[in-house]
Amino acid sequence: MSVKVWMNFDPKKVDLDYLIKRFQGLGYEVKAEAVPVDHTEAVLEKAMEADIVIAAMERWDEEKLAAVEGKVRFIQKYGTGLDTIDLEAAGRHGVAVANVPGANAAAVAEIALLHILNVGRKFSSCVCGVKSGRWNSTITGTEVDGKTVGLLGYGRIAKNLARMLKGFNVNILAYDPFVRTVPKEDGVTLAGSAQELFRQSDIVSLHIPSTKETKGSVNAALFSQMKKGAYLINTCRGDVVNEADLAEALRSGQIGAAGLDVLAEEPPESDNPLLAMDNVFISSHMGAETFESGYRSQVIMGDNVELFVNGKLNDNVRNKEFLKNV
Repeated sequence: MSVKVWMNFDPKKVDLDYLIKRFQGLGYEVKAEAVPVDHTEAVLEKAMEADIVIAAMERWDEEKLAAVEGKVRFIQKYGTGLDTIDLEAAGRHGVAVANVPGANAAAVAEIALLHILNVGRKFSSCVCGVKSGRWNSTITGTEVDGKTVGLLGYGRIAKNLARMLKGFNVNILAYDPFVRTVPKEDGVTLAGSAQELFRQSDIVSLHIPSTKETKGSVNAALFSQMKKGAYLINTCRGDVVNEADLAEALRSGQIGAAGLDVLAEEPPESDNPLLAMDNVFISSHMGAETFESGYRSQVIMGDNVELFVNGKLNDNVRNKEFLKNV
């Protein structure tokens, strides 16, 4: 019986050539068709036609996973974050779930660096101003050199950002409750707590996953610890930040500016106060999107799927402890 794969992506918008050719070469039936991630019926309709789902940002909760039990056997997330998939429920319903760790780390780190440079120099405002007829040569910004950059979380993306920052004259701090030591060559000093990191940093960049414990954890309590006028960068997940608290900290000047590639709701509602703030710079969750990271990701995804079809679960399958009847 042929293996059927559904990819929740539009091949006109996402280059899926590598995966499509690889899967077809293995004799799989492949359908690449995007449906709105918040349309449960549409997601389930497509998923029920497949054995394997290449998932975008649609949410796979108990209800959806129960509905596809006995049909979908493997969900491959296009990316690292698994906050949209209930891993335990997937295991109960016989669905293995894999991600793509590390393939986009350098790409996301570059966007974090771009936001760090932009919040200080207001580069995007200047570029947009020139195109709209304003030649504002008096925009005065702040340099990265001489600053302390704090990394909340020290996984692959943060490590890549630390590597990139070594070209500047900066002090790099990191706090990660799961990291006890860092190699000397990283040039990073570990802080004793998140509070210490926020107190000492001129720029704080977030690199933590979205979990029950971290959602909303970057809030007024931490913002109050920051140096007045410090900058906040977020390229991980929007919901780790309490956006109401962030907006208030930006209004009061406690935080000087924010550079965000992620929001709690994407795309945001038009009345999101962050959209109207001159000291907030928002990009459209594009951090991972490079040709290079896309290719690396698809190679890993292809490996994950092929191994699964051949009866093997590699280390990228993240819910092995919950799996039944796989």
